[in-house]
Amino acid sequence: MPKRKYIYIGIAILLVICLTVFLMLQLKEKPVEWTPENSLYLVNPPELTDSRDVKSLVEAIDFSLTYLRETDPRTPVIFGPHRFTVLQVIKSLEDFKHRLWEYGFTDSFFQYVRKNFIFYKTSAKEVLFTGYYEALLKGSLKRSETYFYPLYKRPGDLVRIDLSQFHFYQKHKGLPKILRGRLSEQRHIVPYYSREEIDGFQKLSGKDLEIVWIDNPIDVFFLQIQGSGIVQLDNGEKIHVNYAESNGHPYRAIGRLLIERGILTREAVSMQSIRHYLENHPEEMEEIFNFNPSYVFFREVAEGPLGFLGVPVTPYRSIATDRWLFPRGALCYIETELPVFDENGHLEEWKRYSGFVLNQDAGGAIRTPGKMDLFTGHGKESEWVAGHMKQKGTFYFLIKKQSSNE
Repeated sequence: MPKRKYIYIGIAILLVICLTVFLMLQLKEKPVEWTPENSLYLVNPPELTDSRDVKSLVEAIDFSLTYLRETDPRTPVIFGPHRFTVLQVIKSLEDFKHRLWEYGFTDSFFQYVRKNFIFYKTSAKEVLFTGYYEALLKGSLKRSETYFYPLYKRPGDLVRIDLSQFHFYQKHKGLPKILRGRLSEQRHIVPYYSREEIDGFQKLSGKDLEIVWIDNPIDVFFLQIQGSGIVQLDNGEKIHVNYAESNGHPYRAIGRLLIERGILTREAVSMQSIRHYLENHPEEMEEIFNFNPSYVFFREVAEGPLGFLGVPVTPYRSIATDRWLFPRGALCYIETELPVFDENGHLEEWKRYSGFVLNQDAGGAIRTPGKMDLFTGHGKESEWVAGHMKQKGTFYFLIKKQSSNE
């Protein structure tokens, strides 16, 4: 009898273990609901270096100051667990800029920043660094067989709804803050037209929304991802175009589609490899483009490119992050890798890169603290860098320590 008792106990223990393992396999980890308060946490300062020039950083700081000085100085600015004001962010940037001019990128400057500034690190387990650039396109103000693909301005029937203003918003977790749609004939709010409806079924044709006509549909598609560009017109003039609005549909990366189909490998996918495939398979272009229902509308601007804050972005000094999570216009420090190319655009190697940047832009596809877009500028090399970047890295936000009388 004792032996049988031990057998029963062993079976019971085994059943408990099996049940526990089964439940652990069935239960999925609940996704984190990211907020400004939990997206950053306080850390010790890292070792600091900067791979670029002082002048470009000062220029980017001045653009952030332009934006911040037009904002109510009492407006709260959240750095993870701590709350500051716009005025405190302004004073912090002014002090950083003053010391930068005084010391340059020297050990004295880096020691000053480490001693006098508070550092906050992103809470994401991993951070993916990508790049974006100012594209160059060829276009005309008149439609023709050569210039056939339109860039549309913001449609008048596109409705933007701020759900956070409604009483139910806080009660239902996971709701988007902004919805975009249009009024149907029955006066109902419905989703705005998708990419397929706009380009395939010509839903916006004949409404006088065309800013300019472009000669290449691939250039139009990638411009919508980059958000800004220069159009070289057939009459010799140039115009700057910039993001104005989107149709509100989710962004889906066509690179992921090509990986799933076995056309490209995860390691080989880049903007250049995607472009190469589309150029050699034009019969698949429309279907591949329609995989991404998101669509971007543009505006003509006097100068560019302009970031989400309405001020120009600076090559390798401006970043785009999740607009709802991180302090706008604030100073950051990044650590990642950048690609190095030969004169023909062939990738040679990856080199460690670190430096100070400003949070001055937002990406339509960036909805996480684990994604950051670095602006690489204008021209072929900038396009090469942006097109290949998909590296892991780290970024920090920093603000000057506050004295007791501030």
